[in-house]
Amino acid sequence: MSNLTCKALAAAAVSLLEERSLDKITVRDITDRCGLTRNTFYYHFQDIYDLLGYIFREEADATLEKYSVKGDWKGVFLDILSYLKKKKKMIEHVYYSSRQEELEFYIQQVVGAYALQFIEIETAGQEVSKHVKQTVADFYRNAFVGATFQWVREGMKTAPSVMAALYDNMFRGTLRQAIASAREILD
Repeated sequence: MSNLTCKALAAAAVSLLEERSLDKITVRDITDRCGLTRNTFYYHFQDIYDLLGYIFREEADATLEKYSVKGDWKGVFLDILSYLKKKKKMIEHVYYSSRQEELEFYIQQVVGAYALQFIEIETAGQEVSKHVKQTVADFYRNAFVGATFQWVREGMKTAPSVMAALYDNMFRGTLRQAIASAREILD
């Protein structure tokens, strides 16, 4: 896949999503915006939803790479929430479309991977089963996604830095107990 072509198509889609709902954007709109042909679009992507997935995967990969070994949970939250706020119109147009799951998958991918990584760091040297670690990571991932979608529905009024600090404090304040509770029940 030509990286420049994909980036051009993605930039055109993001630009259009700042203006209107995902459900009202066509492949023709995207290709006209960036001066490429429909054949070029379909050479790189199956459909608009595949392109949307690409946009969010690129963002997820960048966030995961940035925090791969830092152990900075608050930074992950802040990056995700700042991206959502910066792209507020686009995010709302995706969130209120028939393809909300693309946005949800992006957030779950980043938070889920990082939650598991952070739990691995927290449990280093302890005998904690993979099942317990995954269960706790899934819990925090789902809590974050739900809270973030509520924040989106409420218009993203609270600053990302405040939300990130809140999420970080809740995560750190409950993580050890969540692991202990899961071990007690699952192991």
